[in-house]
Amino acid sequence: MSRDSELVKKRPERAEKQADRGGPARLARHLQGYELGLLTVGIVLTFSLLALPRASRPLTLPLPHVDRTEAHRRDASERELATRVEATGLPFELRAVGESIRHFGRSTNRGIDTGHDMADLRERMKAVVSSGQSSLLLGLRAVQTQYFLRALAQFEKDGLRNEELEELGGDFLTHARQNAWFASDGRFLADESTRRVLFQLHWAELVGKRGAFPFAPTLDDWRLYYRFLLLHPERELDAVAGTDEQGAANAARVRVVSALSRKDPDYPAFFARGYLFERLGDHQAAATAYRTHLGQHGSGQYAMLARNYLIYTLQDVGAE
Repeated sequence: MSRDSELVKKRPERAEKQADRGGPARLARHLQGYELGLLTVGIVLTFSLLALPRASRPLTLPLPHVDRTEAHRRDASERELATRVEATGLPFELRAVGESIRHFGRSTNRGIDTGHDMADLRERMKAVVSSGQSSLLLGLRAVQTQYFLRALAQFEKDGLRNEELEELGGDFLTHARQNAWFASDGRFLADESTRRVLFQLHWAELVGKRGAFPFAPTLDDWRLYYRFLLLHPERELDAVAGTDEQGAANAARVRVVSALSRKDPDYPAFFARGYLFERLGDHQAAATAYRTHLGQHGSGQYAMLARNYLIYTLQDVGAE
């Protein structure tokens, strides 16, 4: 049989049209979704650039981490204990200790020598211990804490000194005013958990139980206490006149960081010192602090910030 040469050499018309469309169609199929691909590449590049260390001025002073759930649970437990003790009462020896604490606070606010009051308090504490009633001191503390908190709330409301606040708080009011711990509207700057810790530290010191379980502050108590002092540092009574107020505050924060680091090993103390030294103008010390932090924590929450802040402080060191 003979074969038609035209059939061999020429494709059908329909096949030609499909072939003609095949090139652009294939290209279109390959390019489908390219916008998403470009976006992905852009995101990757952006994060890569952000991950590169770059100089930036230190702006972060880390605050100790507080377990707020645990703090609120403890506040509630203390309030419940105070309510029970108020309903049932306390033995004479415990009431005597409470009265001695009030005498001490009264003498403090009147400028009277407190030596006799402290000696009396120590004797009454011995009577509590010898009678095996030390555990009841927690009840006394809970009640007096609630009285103190109520007295402070009353002072916030009317701005008038009250006997309860002076007897239980001692020089608290004077100290708080000196350190600007009250807002312009008369509100004390600490929350309830911190107020409770401030009072109970004072209370434990008076009865000589600051280092004894269960009266010693917990780690969370210390975190609340030092967090407050980092936000609202104490002012030095002997500060030189004309000293920069912010500089004095940051110098006080350096001391707080040192004290906090002895209580809380998880606190990034060298990172905090880097921030404070830079604020104080000691760029060499700031750079050393950031290097030390990176040597201890090459990765983690503050690692990238520490690298950025280190570059910034080294620029300052080079410019000096």
